[in-house]
Amino acid sequence: DRLVALGSFGPCSFDQRGFLGLAFHPNYERNGFLYTYTSEPVAGPADFSTMPVGETANHQAVITEWRVTRPCRSTVDPHSARELLRIDEPQFNHDGGTVTVGPDGLLYICRGDGGGRDDEGIGHGSNGNGQDASNVLGTILRIDPNGRNSANGQYGIPADNPFVGHADHVDEIFAYGFRNPYRFSFDSATGELYAADVGQGDLEEIDIVNAGGNYGWNIKEGSFCFEPNGDERGFVFNCPAPHPDLIDPIAEYDHDEGVAIVGGFVYRGGRIPALQGQYVFGEFAQTFSNDGRLFYLDENNEILEFQI
Repeated sequence: DRLVALGSFGPCSFDQRGFLGLAFHPNYERNGFLYTYTSEPVAGPADFSTMPVGETANHQAVITEWRVTRPCRSTVDPHSARELLRIDEPQFNHDGGTVTVGPDGLLYICRGDGGGRDDEGIGHGSNGNGQDASNVLGTILRIDPNGRNSANGQYGIPADNPFVGHADHVDEIFAYGFRNPYRFSFDSATGELYAADVGQGDLEEIDIVNAGGNYGWNIKEGSFCFEPNGDERGFVFNCPAPHPDLIDPIAEYDHDEGVAIVGGFVYRGGRIPALQGQYVFGEFAQTFSNDGRLFYLDENNEILEFQI
């Protein structure tokens, strides 16, 4: 009952909003805290917004802390909700949704570019959100739920975040230049952060995300340059010159293979030695009768498919 009414084009129709993420505090067994990401109706001013004066957001992305009083025996106390962060979302899509605790014990939250198409339109400014580090859309955020030095006093901003103190950059940003990093995960052995960034019309990509990195959208889609193209559909083309400040994906595939990368995990189990250290990930594959596809990266980051 906290969510917007789902179904962007009517009941039971397509949507990208909802209950999109959940993470447990690293000391959950003792303190009972957990965190959710929900798509909620607009309810007052947001902590971050790109909406022009007179325009209303489609919905708001909300990060909430909850507590379970007896972590191993009971359920969430609905009266324990403490809102950490509320963000205006211009359109219904490109919401990201992952919220997870990193190896450093801090909370990481992914943010899509705000929706629509080509990172253009109301709420996307003159040059899009992906390349605008003065707002939180098109980013991965890093916050400390135990701190209180944020502008709203509900969470902490780690002092070693890469843009702390930088003019025209949001202190909470860990990395930016994403279109819709729907799912990301940490390698449990190395701590590397793998993000699956859903593409626009041509390419799906996998990134290893480093602090302060710019991953290209909407100047690039995957390793190709991108032209938003105004009122017409955007398109990719071979870059005429390098963009040394933009980080290319470690792997990508085009829309002959699928339409929306879902993301996955680096395998660190013991039952399948041949997969040790490989990134295993899914693909929505809407163009393949919604059957989906399951891939992995080999040691050279070549994409291979499981034959199931």
